[in-house]
Amino acid sequence: MNNPYDYAVPVQNLIKRYRELYSGAIYDVLDEMGLPHQALANDLRPIRTDMVLAGPAFTMKGIPDSTGKPELREKRIHMFEDMKATGVPVIDVRDCSFDTQAAHYGEMNATVGKSCGVIGAVIDGGCRDTAFLLRANFPTFCRYQSPVEAYRRWSYYDWQQPIALRGALSAVVTVNPGDFVFGDLDGVMVIPRALVIEVLEKTEALVDLENGVRVEFESGGDPVEIYQRHGRL
Repeated sequence: MNNPYDYAVPVQNLIKRYRELYSGAIYDVLDEMGLPHQALANDLRPIRTDMVLAGPAFTMKGIPDSTGKPELREKRIHMFEDMKATGVPVIDVRDCSFDTQAAHYGEMNATVGKSCGVIGAVIDGGCRDTAFLLRANFPTFCRYQSPVEAYRRWSYYDWQQPIALRGALSAVVTVNPGDFVFGDLDGVMVIPRALVIEVLEKTEALVDLENGVRVEFESGGDPVEIYQRHGRL
């Protein structure tokens, strides 16, 4: 497939529908489909508890860079050009090569990114300018927050290639351009691009079932009978 953002359903519709779900239900569906390793590491958290993130991944990889090489820094503008060229809302998903020194994302990244279609960020590393990101209501998930500038510590290296982020149940989770990323307070999920619509529809059906079962429990029905009938608790 030449265009990883060419879905059978308009991407804006997919984003809207995914945002009405929650990570636990998405995980259950993936688990039942034989894909239990799609949850990212548990320390990737939203910078505000009510933030929800859903959309296709624009992948990016960085490397430690103690020299601040101009050629690496100048590559950045071309990355933003490629974000804009996708023509759809995307999530900036970054592999920061296990760096723990610097903030790999900040308010200027978000400002420029939004002008190129970016609707959120998942940073397997650090972010800064958090107050600006919060005021902008820009969904950001990261490992830690720090004021430390990345210049002469870390640089962009490549993008729109498969990247490996740390997993909750596995050492790494592969993220490809066009995979769907969903994040909420409980964590971040990666839905393989080929399964985006199937997972969406199955999760919507699961949530509808759970909503009905919840009403039955709350109405005072016999919990044993309800469980036996639906098989869910």
